[in-house]
Amino acid sequence: MIFSPRLPLSAIVSWCRALRHGINIGLSPVKIFKQQAKSGPSAARGLATAFAERLAQGSSLENAMKPDRSKFPPLMIELVAVGEKTGRLTETFEELERYFEQELSSRKLFLGSLVWPGFMYVSGVCVIAIMLLVLDMLTPSGSTGFNPLGKFLSGVRGAAIVLFVGFGFLAFVVTAYLFLRDNDPLRAKFEALALNIPGLNSCFRAFALQRFSMALHMTSEAGMNADEALLYSFRATTNAAYLAESASCVKQAQAGRAIDKILAGCPKKLFPEEFLDSVGVGVITGSLAEVMAKRSEQYRDEAGRKLKWLTMLAGGSVYAMVGLMIIVVIIRMVMSIGAVYDDALKGV
Repeated sequence: MIFSPRLPLSAIVSWCRALRHGINIGLSPVKIFKQQAKSGPSAARGLATAFAERLAQGSSLENAMKPDRSKFPPLMIELVAVGEKTGRLTETFEELERYFEQELSSRKLFLGSLVWPGFMYVSGVCVIAIMLLVLDMLTPSGSTGFNPLGKFLSGVRGAAIVLFVGFGFLAFVVTAYLFLRDNDPLRAKFEALALNIPGLNSCFRAFALQRFSMALHMTSEAGMNADEALLYSFRATTNAAYLAESASCVKQAQAGRAIDKILAGCPKKLFPEEFLDSVGVGVITGSLAEVMAKRSEQYRDEAGRKLKWLTMLAGGSVYAMVGLMIIVVIIRMVMSIGAVYDDALKGV
């Protein structure tokens, strides 16, 4: 998954912007994708050509995306279907452009904040390996030497093991991050699991509720039936905990139950009290679309703040790991020096 088949997020933002402006001035999607095939993001030009051909043959935009749905985030697939069915593609691509721009900047912030902790970790591993090599070089031939990490982790062999384990762990973390980022089913399960972890639950709930509010705003504003609006809104969360409730909620909506009552029956960890109150106000006043638009903005800001906290937590974890490595080495060195001193006293 390191070489992901998914389009770069910057290319998706560029597409959303081009489609928003093009459709707004009356260009057909076929014309827009032909332009993107010539002058759009290089990573997406071949796909733009395929889209233009499918659309020219009479395919809808939703169906044109289906053969290549693995190249797009699930949220984009779901909201494009909503926008096409409601005739609000311009607004859809405007919302998607804003959402993915925020995600792109958040991803850059997250990765950028881990550069220095990562450098410290790599430096710590290298320093320990170099220390083992230098101690081995300074040890006289035939002597047992000074082995702060034990005889097994000494000399060239010890340095090689330290480098292998240290960089192997780093490679595992990076690979796991990339795999989780691009594996939608696994990511949905991870985000559902995070709702049960204190400290992480509010962060991932804010992400899910931002997507839910955005989708419910668009579907309600377009006049969709309650069951369809809830179906697309739950799908937009891309969180397995929310997706597990979608079928039951859709059935209740088809039976004529109000949306606020339906959501109130879901587990409390999914919809906080203040969110349910705002949905109730929107249902009673007939302004659910406007209320959800405001909620989407609120959770967008909250998700940004939570992400900064998550970034600080990740960076602090790396610093703690480096500090633990240094403490272990210092303790082992002190113990080894004491052992060498005791042996010297016995010799005297």
